[in-house]
Amino acid sequence: MIPVIFIPGVMGSNLKSGNKKVWQFSAASLKKWPLAKPEKRKFLLDPKTTMVDDSGDIVNEGVDGKKFPSRRARGWGTAFYKSYGEALDRLQYLLSDDDILMDNYFREAQLQTARQRFIGTRIGNEPAEQVLTEDETEHGHRFLFPLHVFGYNWLQSSADSAASLGKYISRVLADYHGRLAVNKVILVTHSMGGLVARHYSENMGGQDTILGMVHGVMPDLGSPAAYRRMKTGERGIPGMIIGNSAEKLMPVLAQSPGPLQLLPGKAYGPGWLRIEGSSTRLSLPVDDPYEEIYLNKADWWRLCEQDLLLGDTDSEWTAFVKRIKYPVKKFIEELNGKYHPQTWLFYGASADNPSDAFLTWKERPVLRPVPVMGYPEPSSPTYRYDAGKTFELISAGTPGDVTVPVTAIRTTSPRIRGVLATDVDHEGAYAVDPVDRSRSVYSDLSDALMFTVRSVVKIVQQVPDP
Repeated sequence: MIPVIFIPGVMGSNLKSGNKKVWQFSAASLKKWPLAKPEKRKFLLDPKTTMVDDSGDIVNEGVDGKKFPSRRARGWGTAFYKSYGEALDRLQYLLSDDDILMDNYFREAQLQTARQRFIGTRIGNEPAEQVLTEDETEHGHRFLFPLHVFGYNWLQSSADSAASLGKYISRVLADYHGRLAVNKVILVTHSMGGLVARHYSENMGGQDTILGMVHGVMPDLGSPAAYRRMKTGERGIPGMIIGNSAEKLMPVLAQSPGPLQLLPGKAYGPGWLRIEGSSTRLSLPVDDPYEEIYLNKADWWRLCEQDLLLGDTDSEWTAFVKRIKYPVKKFIEELNGKYHPQTWLFYGASADNPSDAFLTWKERPVLRPVPVMGYPEPSSPTYRYDAGKTFELISAGTPGDVTVPVTAIRTTSPRIRGVLATDVDHEGAYAVDPVDRSRSVYSDLSDALMFTVRSVVKIVQQVPDP
């Protein structure tokens, strides 16, 4: 046995408060959000009162039989079903395809496993050394890979989640005591989950319990999209749930260290926030995003607006400042450039998924519609007003995965063993079906999932034959 643990991204784990489902892909959980007022959102999505909920739906719950503990016992119920339900099922199938080899003893026509189909196959223009060999595949088939899920409270600091991950890994290893090929696990992560995993491994002494990591669409250097969410709310259908305006979303994010730890750190570089007006030209940060943007209290383009924090806004602002200084800044800056020595990663690099490499507050003509029959002026979550001027927040529209731009990905390090640039979108990074079947190596499987399975096989080459 070599356990594989999947770590979801932000908003990817089910949450509850007491016995009440707060965040889960179910009618009971989601129907409350579209019409929820800011006060209710802040109350329900409080990192101090929420906890992980393991009661979510699971695809094919009994299909593994007695080969592994049940999927619910392996934590699958903690994962947000819409984002991961089908993907987890397919990933476990691909990691358990050695059943075909057993069946081949009893059939004349020999069938190939999925991993055998990957032998010698390149995805796009990836380096030849990332391609699986026949010997590597045969070695990988000597192990069993039970897939676990580590759900965590994504509202709290990722450092706290990393501490919980360490305890979870210890429990998983204990569950397989006497049956382990090596006393370590493999971590497969999505987005923010990669930061949690790296912090546990590199800053909390957890490296010795981890054989390797596979990261999908990890915001390595942070993403300007975290600023955009704070200022304008989330876009599209997710915005209807989590909040599509600053008034709805800022009170939640301001009290939640985890999402704030997705902001660009110093390593992202200068100039990702631009202000372009008739009399103003700024490119920020010049040096320090914390002082110039995140802790800025005076300028209208500051990250946090005190009057939207609800309750005692003075004490809320004081708490926000402390949160940015610690744990947000501490977490971001201490993690910079640190990776497990067996790191594999894929990221979105498509121009068809426009992303926020930088953001621009651009001055627009004041064209406010006249109120009709006493109704107030309609407001847009992407506009801000300053000294009689109107500014609109414009995305750069650069290649990425919609959320994480290519500029947020560090792809070179002595510890990064393999990299794949692909056309996935952020939320659907582990989706089963390829984005474009005509460009996929296998029309029935996404390149990202293929890369993930191959990376697991590459990682286990360190383990001697049992």
